Amino acid sequence: MLNCQDRFFSPSGAIYPGGPSIWHVVDWDQRRLVSVKMDEEQESEDVAFKHLLKHIDTLAPDVYLVYLSPDGDILSTSSDREDDETMCVFRPPLDAAQLPDDIAVVSRAELQEVARLGPNVDMVVKPRSKRPQEKFVFKYFFLFPHLDFNWHEMGIWCRVKHPSIVPFDSVIVDELEGHCVGFTSRYIPGGTPEENPARLFKSKWLRQLMDVVDELNLVLGVAHQDVAPRNMLVDESTDTLMLFDFDFAARIGGRQGYSEPRNDVKGVGFSLYEIEIITRDSARRGKRHEDQDVEAVEQMAWTKHPDVQLDHPVSEFRRVLGEWCERRRKGRSEEVIGTGTTNFLEWPTVPEPPVTVQGGLDPEPTTELRRQYFWRRRDLVREGKTVLNWQRPPQKWPDEDGAVHIKT
Repeated sequence: MLNCQDRFFSPSGAIYPGGPSIWHVVDWDQRRLVSVKMDEEQESEDVAFKHLLKHIDTLAPDVYLVYLSPDGDILSTSSDREDDETMCVFRPPLDAAQLPDDIAVVSRAELQEVARLGPNVDMVVKPRSKRPQEKFVFKYFFLFPHLDFNWHEMGIWCRVKHPSIVPFDSVIVDELEGHCVGFTSRYIPGGTPEENPARLFKSKWLRQLMDVVDELNLVLGVAHQDVAPRNMLVDESTDTLMLFDFDFAARIGGRQGYSEPRNDVKGVGFSLYEIEIITRDSARRGKRHEDQDVEAVEQMAWTKHPDVQLDHPVSEFRRVLGEWCERRRKGRSEEVIGTGTTNFLEWPTVPEPPVTVQGGLDPEPTTELRRQYFWRRRDLVREGKTVLNWQRPPQKWPDEDGAVHIKT
């Protein structure tokens, strides 16, 4: 669930020598931006976050700026549109996605929020569908830095199908122009090994993980690049381990986003060792990817954590993993795969927005032709343009664990 202490992000601001400091703060919970002004010169946004947390859930929806005392008390607020620093991001047209024929397209208006799982991630249902109670995970973007990640992940995920990959559900479009704003995948209630460490871990799940990595790497030419316990789910209805989250995935050997030190064979090895599956020793995984040595981990002694439950001895898991790693090393490495001519998976990059004749962030209009990926909301409103609204009411935050629960 979305953590109360991690609900803020500051994409920009202004710090003046001796003060004041102004931080433009995004609240992932309400999906709004509030500017926080304080008289002191602050090198970090931490103080602004700390004080804003005391007030954010009681601010009126149209408050764009709060002026705080050194102790965090509100001195004043502003609902003047000129203080609105909210940005509106370019939304790619649907046809640019070049979707496979079997991929559904659903309007955002058809979704009903059930829970807020994290930044840009909600659990939703589709009340007007044939299965109104079925839950899905909705991943979306409303800030420019997340546009490319979301589009990239959508483009890959909608094209890969495997029993050990969480099923892609549909592309989500906005209710204004029918442009892309995100996608949904099927919700798997079993949880990850990281979230459910007491669950018995089965050797068949390791084999399933190795099989799906082989499919991605050797058949589709795709590297997941983030194989870790947090990105694995167990579907208890089918007794299947499933991989999800393709935001770091890349074409093997490709220029965009591919990094050999993040290779999936290494990911599987570290996941089994450290991933809280057998040893729960994550120290070696905490190093930079370039410094992680999976072969050293394979050769060292594995001491099973006393709380870990396995359906086979540790030696059997190590044997299966070792044979697979050796086969992959002697066979087709990711470096070799990247130079092949096999018909691997392809997906479109983020399309360019149309050319405009006015710079959205310049203080004065310009006749220079440019492609803009984001605009100030206040400028669009001033021009009489309809703006896609992302803002929503705050949630109730329990003191004991910080989990989010929808108000009824």
